[in-house]
Amino acid sequence: MKLNAGGLSSLVVGRQDEIKILKTYINFTQHTVLTAPRRYGKTTLVNKVLDDLKDEYLIVKLDIFEATNIKEICQNYLNAIYSSVGITNFLHKVKESVFSLLEKFNLSYEVEGIKIGYEISKEEDINLLISKTFNFANQFSLLMNKKMIVFIDEFGDIEKFGQDFIKKLRSYMQTHTNVIYIFAGSQTSVINNIFLNKENAFFNFATLMSIDMLQKDSTLEFLSNLVIDKKSFSTEAISKLYDSTKFHPFYLVKTIQESYIKTLFDGSVTIEVHHVEDGIKKILDDNNAYFESIWQKINHKKYKGSIYKSYCKNDNSIKSLEMNSSYKSQLTKELKMESLITNSLSPTDPFLSIWLNK
Repeated sequence: MKLNAGGLSSLVVGRQDEIKILKTYINFTQHTVLTAPRRYGKTTLVNKVLDDLKDEYLIVKLDIFEATNIKEICQNYLNAIYSSVGITNFLHKVKESVFSLLEKFNLSYEVEGIKIGYEISKEEDINLLISKTFNFANQFSLLMNKKMIVFIDEFGDIEKFGQDFIKKLRSYMQTHTNVIYIFAGSQTSVINNIFLNKENAFFNFATLMSIDMLQKDSTLEFLSNLVIDKKSFSTEAISKLYDSTKFHPFYLVKTIQESYIKTLFDGSVTIEVHHVEDGIKKILDDNNAYFESIWQKINHKKYKGSIYKSYCKNDNSIKSLEMNSSYKSQLTKELKMESLITNSLSPTDPFLSIWLNK
């Protein structure tokens, strides 16, 4: 594959199976929740799928993290629904002049869609605002005679708005016949609690889809054929990329970028191991504050940092720690719940491991 350097930021590679699975779920009108640690490319993956399906569905994207209160969520959602038909900043436009907006549409169902949104925007009662806004997605898609996919990112953050709000959303969404919901979240334990705990409102509402590192074989093939502005990776450099990044989506792309940049200073026509090593050093330096903050959170509890380090090194140093087995199991469980290690006890952030072992 030939790319210019700017094409790397939107690169989706090693996700063929996940793309196929998610598209199949959507085709089955199956609500789906994607879960993975931060920087695993959940949003990039979903955006790739939605871009492929944009002609078949109305596409609505809502990021819970961006909202500070329930009213703001409703406003963002209303704007996102109208963006699916090319009307950006809907609330701002209807506030300025709803009549000017109505003049741009001729079909009765389009005019009706604008009028309903305008009425919702004037609602003062918060409970009615929630009901009208979140039911509007299905109503709008029926008006437009086109199925809708709603992608709600960072859904784990919904807990900050309380269980009553979450219960309301479930009660509305479960009645929607023309909307397919895709949720994504980085806080695995929170997402599991929302969707897998039978005591919670969203229990059994969506199929869980866990996202792992990039597929090894397809990513190796991609790297072997990758040419960036006439520069390619040597076989040894590709091996170094895998050994260091473990094909973690964020770190792989960043290391490719930084390795390529290093070649611009020595005129090399091939990206070699030392370029990759220099790129990794740059990424570690750039993320030093981030790694320090994560490490402080891990290391605040006795032995927790030592246990995490032993999993990073994949050695038996954990056996030398003076603690009982139940406490060790408790700390290991915490590391899993915090998405710091996988169920197979591998660290989810390979560069944090490298940083700790510097």
